[in-house]
Amino acid sequence: METRSAHHLFKQAEATPGAEKAQLLRQYAQKLIHANLPVIFSLRHLSRIAGIDYPVLRATAERRRESENYHIFTIKKRSGGQRFIHAVSAQLFATQQFINAGILQKLEPHPASFAFHPQGGIRKCAAMHCGARWMFQYDLQNFFYDINEVDVFRIFRDIGYRPLLAFELARICTTTRLPEHLKGLLQLAGKDLHKAYAFYADHSGLTGVLPQGAPTSPMLSNLAARALDEALTEYAGQHGFVYTRYADDITLSAGRLPEAVSAGQINRAVIGIIRHCKFIENGKKTRVAGPGAKKMVLGLLVDGEHPRISKETYKRIDRHLHATLKYGLAEVASHEKFDSPLVFYHHLAGLISFVKDVDQTRWSEFSAQFSNIKKPA
Repeated sequence: METRSAHHLFKQAEATPGAEKAQLLRQYAQKLIHANLPVIFSLRHLSRIAGIDYPVLRATAERRRESENYHIFTIKKRSGGQRFIHAVSAQLFATQQFINAGILQKLEPHPASFAFHPQGGIRKCAAMHCGARWMFQYDLQNFFYDINEVDVFRIFRDIGYRPLLAFELARICTTTRLPEHLKGLLQLAGKDLHKAYAFYADHSGLTGVLPQGAPTSPMLSNLAARALDEALTEYAGQHGFVYTRYADDITLSAGRLPEAVSAGQINRAVIGIIRHCKFIENGKKTRVAGPGAKKMVLGLLVDGEHPRISKETYKRIDRHLHATLKYGLAEVASHEKFDSPLVFYHHLAGLISFVKDVDQTRWSEFSAQFSNIKKPA
């Protein structure tokens, strides 16, 4: 009995009458407590301990609140193009915060993953590659949208929650609401998983994906990418490489290439692993840099002993701050082709925040200037 998982104990308890059922439920709870996870018996129980209306959670699990739960807006990427963000409704956001703080933040991501947790960070990730002469870099296309509710279900089930609750938690943490041109990324629901919970109406017949903007999505993406991290860590170890992943940014680096192995062979092998793990590389952002080429990881130069910010980044922030303080936020946002002054304000705040972990002195200077810019309503 002691070796059985928490969700097996719950399943057995449901079919067991009387005092024995109560004993099995206690053991289910003890398994979760031992794992330092909150004891949750059902969706209604979750609504009570999280302080959220049960009908909201039930409708969310049934995919009847997609438009009410998520408002989609865009922000400009540093690398160009647009990123779609899901703004989450108040009650669902509070539920996702509870799940993130109470469950997900207690789980350990793979050591090669440096995003979305306190032990990571851009500087620590980049520092792993300082002084490398060879670098192979990849970007995972539609990273969050490639992680679906089946992946999330397995995460919650495998840490001990009963299967039905794991399914409901997966529905709470995913969405079928995407911009029209991205809806082709939504796959039809898998028969095995969804047939078991057919009483949850889902007229779209689609499998939800991680919404970018939900507090649960970052750590869920880390956990769902563990198989990829394990495979690339193994490959890197076999060939004397260092491997890191920061969200959708993958880097492998080394002082030299293994004998009788070409850069092309390594590149093809890494792409093969990425695809085998059900992700897709963005071919436009794949980069192989050999000796003499500029080496940057996550926007930081790694050609010395420590990561450092490029002169171009400093100049860019200086230019934005100077122009904004002189001409106003709205004027500069329009000139730089941002969707709105608020979007540009957040973009500039993000650039300044990027400096903090690497150069405290310049960050203080930038922050002092930025404090004179009023956030638009």
